[in-house]
Amino acid sequence: MATFKAIVFKGHLKQDGTSNIKIRIYHNRESQYIATCYFIQPEGMDGVGRILPNVANGEMIEYEINAYIQKIRREYLKLGQERTQFMSCKDLKEEIEKSLAPDAEFIDFVEFAQNIVIQTKKKKTAEWYSSSIDTLCWYTKRKKIDIKLITSFLLNKMIKDLYHSGPAGIPLEPGTISHYLRGLRALYNKAKLYYNNEDFDIIRIPGDPFKKAEIPEYRRKRKNIDIITLLKIRDFQSDKKRTNMARDVFMMMFYMMGVNINDLYSISCERRGRLEYTRSKTNTEKNHEQVPLSVKIEPELRVLLDKYTEGYFLSYFHTNYCSLNNFMRAINNGLKDICLNLELDFKITTNWARHSWASLARNKAGVPKADIDFCLGHVNNDYKMADIYIDIDYSICDKANRTVLDLLQKKEEKKRLKRLQIQKLYIYLQTEWC
Repeated sequence: MATFKAIVFKGHLKQDGTSNIKIRIYHNRESQYIATCYFIQPEGMDGVGRILPNVANGEMIEYEINAYIQKIRREYLKLGQERTQFMSCKDLKEEIEKSLAPDAEFIDFVEFAQNIVIQTKKKKTAEWYSSSIDTLCWYTKRKKIDIKLITSFLLNKMIKDLYHSGPAGIPLEPGTISHYLRGLRALYNKAKLYYNNEDFDIIRIPGDPFKKAEIPEYRRKRKNIDIITLLKIRDFQSDKKRTNMARDVFMMMFYMMGVNINDLYSISCERRGRLEYTRSKTNTEKNHEQVPLSVKIEPELRVLLDKYTEGYFLSYFHTNYCSLNNFMRAINNGLKDICLNLELDFKITTNWARHSWASLARNKAGVPKADIDFCLGHVNNDYKMADIYIDIDYSICDKANRTVLDLLQKKEEKKRLKRLQIQKLYIYLQTEWC
């Protein structure tokens, strides 16, 4: 049985000589403390927790403190002896504080989600959570949403309506709807993890409305281009510096086995003719299986690296673009300009370099899928145990990458030979006519 008592610590004094009145919870031979909003001088309370008569407003403070202790005891009794007997004192304190919180009955999902956004370290993940909760607020036309109002009926109706019109007033694609709903589901699960305590059967958020929500399947669109188109992009010339830079960055990413643009932007130097980095996408607290990647600088890549390096590695990018978002926007706008000039019936972005390298490696160069996974920095669950014993050998990546880059040279050589044949045929026909 837990006990509750008002105490004042003599060592925790403010500048005016007062100390906070705390409620001590003694449970299972441990103590925890809940702070109150009242401050008195330590000598104003006796050993049993009573306010002495000489304290200003002492009777009122004692009345309020006793009323607060009764609230704490009420929440303790509501938990039940069957639960509390197996709780640590810290667990008991946390459950009592959650029950005493103003939102104990009304859990504001929006406020909770916004706190999660602030606490999320990865910028992209934080933006994903933020856009998801903003879409829910836009749809419900509310800035505060009781989590109990999030039902499968609401979610399915929201999915259906988003197909007709989204926050920008235009219909949303299934992938975009899936993106928002998966973000909401992640936030909802975090709320359940925070407010529920399954160990002691304390369920403040029962059920799971997302189980019956018909979330569209995200089908990844094909983003690969063939060798001929890749050569057209490589050889494209523009009078705009930004467009030429976008072309070069796209080819850099391709030559580096489809490195993501944020990883390219974050690489600070080269080491012994190689570029080493760890994928930022997999850099999370829960991911302990990050594979460091190392790319050999091939001659094609060396030309481009030197072109944009002066003083320090890829200095041109960092001196002209202060942030990754600005850099990425400039590259994608430049690629859009290339597509218009080449009259392509699709718009490529930076991510197409990664997809194209993987597709050519598998379909044209015959690189095994397991090796492609390794080159792209993916963690293959089928080989988790084997990876514990096998040392990393980057020569596999080097061979795979060189094989893919040689495809461009072979294609270019074929085009050159074809031009020579046409020229010879033209000369032969001219001499025959003469």
